[in-house]
Amino acid sequence: MPLDEGHSDLIATLPDGSDAEYCTYCWADGHFTQPDMTMADMVEVGVPHLAPDMGEAAARAHLTARLKTLKRWSVAQ
Repeated sequence: MPLDEGHSDLIATLPDGSDAEYCTYCWADGHFTQPDMTMADMVEVGVPHLAPDMGEAAARAHLTARLKTLKRWSVAQ
């Protein structure tokens, strides 16, 4: 999920009103919305959104590589 100025409506907020490092789909009220979701689960959520443009295998590879760089998924799951 891009978290840039063009997508500022998707940036979750912390209790103090500051921006969180996560999107509103993943973070709400100071917690992950799906705390038990694994990186593999998240790949499966994302593939249908990217596959129409790049194909399923490429989408899966892209998501796997990208998610590994994010704080939530940087710890081996």
